Amino acid sequence: MGRILFIRVIAENYDEKEVLKAWPKLYAAVWPELGADLSDSPRKITRALTPDPKRGVLQLADALVDHVRFGAMPETERKALQEPAAALEGLRAELDEALGDRNAQKASGLTNAIEDALDRAERAAREL
Repeated sequence: MGRILFIRVIAENYDEKEVLKAWPKLYAAVWPELGADLSDSPRKITRALTPDPKRGVLQLADALVDHVRFGAMPETERKALQEPAAALEGLRAELDEALGDRNAQKASGLTNAIEDALDRAERAAREL
């Protein structure tokens, strides 16, 4: 790392629509105001003034953890999603640490683990 130039390792989505395709039930659960639609909508005018927040894999993981912890949901849904949400919370902390340590190899493995945990949560949500 230089005196002025800083190197950072980040985890980011290429296409947020892939998140909706991969985990539609979770997406609709944590962002109900969007339903299952990422197309231009009446929010287009607002979007021109203020950019939409990112809704990628990591944001979905964080939102699911919050949804399970604080959201108004039936107890059966909370119980079904509790284990995957707890796993995601731990994996996110590990990913943040790996990125902070510039450990790209570990971070890459953790991104796979996060996606696997989201897959488990999606399966649990579909079974409800």
